[in-house]
Amino acid sequence: MTMELKKRLKKLTSILSLLFVVGCSYYSMAGSLPPNINNVNIPLFINETSEFEISEKITSNIVDEIAIQNILKIINDEKNSDSTILGKITNVSDGPYSFDVNEQVSEYRFTLSVSIQWVDNISDKNLIEQTFTGFGTYSLDNDPSTDGIDNDNDGILDENDEDEFGDSRELAINIAINKIASDIVNSILSTW
Repeated sequence: MTMELKKRLKKLTSILSLLFVVGCSYYSMAGSLPPNINNVNIPLFINETSEFEISEKITSNIVDEIAIQNILKIINDEKNSDSTILGKITNVSDGPYSFDVNEQVSEYRFTLSVSIQWVDNISDKNLIEQTFTGFGTYSLDNDPSTDGIDNDNDGILDENDEDEFGDSRELAINIAINKIASDIVNSILSTW
């Protein structure tokens, strides 16, 4: 009798666990987006700054982040898209971030601000209208491939990290862009 009871409890536990996992996964994905939106069009962001090639980079990173998260199908046809993400790069700034003992600038901070609208093309209403800001720090004196710092916070240091090389300001820009792209996608997921 005890063996039979153990088998039934094990079977019941397995069934309940399966129902829990299926129920949670359905809730987390199905409840994330409006039901009428299955795809998104993301035109090139407008650049209101003098920073060269930044609109291409931010647009590309947002497209990549949405594709990685697999939350919406990305289409290039604005007329047939369920939704559109319109973006505008409104501000970039470079300024001193930290100083050394001689009161000389040791690090700079690159800051980027992007305003977006996520528009439901079917109902013609804004789902999100928000400004996002990201930053990255850099030094003119250090090479990011040998500075001993995890510059992009990915857990990989210097020569082992394919992202940590070259111009340190460019790395700071990429860090700011990655942060904004991640924040935008997280905002889309938390809208509903």
